[in-house]
Amino acid sequence: MKRMIKISLILLLLGMAVIAAVPFLKEKEAERKSENGFKEIQESVTEKKDKTMNVTKLKGENKDCIGYLEVPGTSISYPIMQTRDNPNYYLNHDFDKNYSFYGTPYLSAYCDLKKSDNLIIYGHNINGGKMFGALEQYKEKDFFDRHRKIYFTTDRRREYEVFAVMSVNVRKFKYWKFIMARDEKDYDEFVQKVLEHSMWNIGGKPKYKEQILMLSTCDNGKEDDWRIVVVGKEI
Repeated sequence: MKRMIKISLILLLLGMAVIAAVPFLKEKEAERKSENGFKEIQESVTEKKDKTMNVTKLKGENKDCIGYLEVPGTSISYPIMQTRDNPNYYLNHDFDKNYSFYGTPYLSAYCDLKKSDNLIIYGHNINGGKMFGALEQYKEKDFFDRHRKIYFTTDRRREYEVFAVMSVNVRKFKYWKFIMARDEKDYDEFVQKVLEHSMWNIGGKPKYKEQILMLSTCDNGKEDDWRIVVVGKEI
C-alpha cells in the first residue's frame, strides 16, 4: 500500500513538473521563432556591397514597414513599423502580422517622418537584452560613451547622436506627447526637460529644427509606469 502511494506521489509530481514546463517551453519556442524571423529579415535586406539596408524591399513585403533601425554594438537591428489607424498593433504582432508576444518595434502613430520634431520608437524590453532590452545597458556610463550612434534608414539613412538617457515615469514627464514643437521656445523647453531627467549630461544638446529620435522601452527594474528612453539628435 505504501509503495502504491509513493508511486502515485512520484507520478503526480512528474505530471505537475511537465505541466509547469509547458509554458516555459512554449515561451522559449516563441523566442527562438522571433529571433530567427528577425535574423532572416536582416540577412535578406542587407546590401552586401556597403552593409546598408534595402528598406524598399521590406516595404514591398509589408506596407506598414517605414524604416530599419540599427544601434551599432548592440543587438538592436530591426524593421520599424507604423499603423496610424491602430497605433499599438505591432506591440504584439510580428513583421508578417502574426501574433507575437515579442512584437516588432514601431514608430508612434502620431509621428511624421518628414515633419515631426520628435520621432518616438517603441519596443519591448525582453530579458537577456533582446529586442529593446539592450537599452538597459545605457544605464552604464562607459556603455553610453561607446555607443552614441543610431542609424534609422527610411527614404535615406539618418544618423543620430545619443545625447541623453532617461529612466522616467511616463506620468511625471509626458515625453511621449511631444511630437511637434509650437515654436523654438517650446522645442528648447522640451530639450531642457529631457536633460533634467537624463542620467548623463555631456552637452551637445539639439538645436531648433534638428530632429530628435527617442527609443522607448519599459524599465523592468521599476514599476509599470517607468520607461528607459535613449534620446538622440539627427546629425
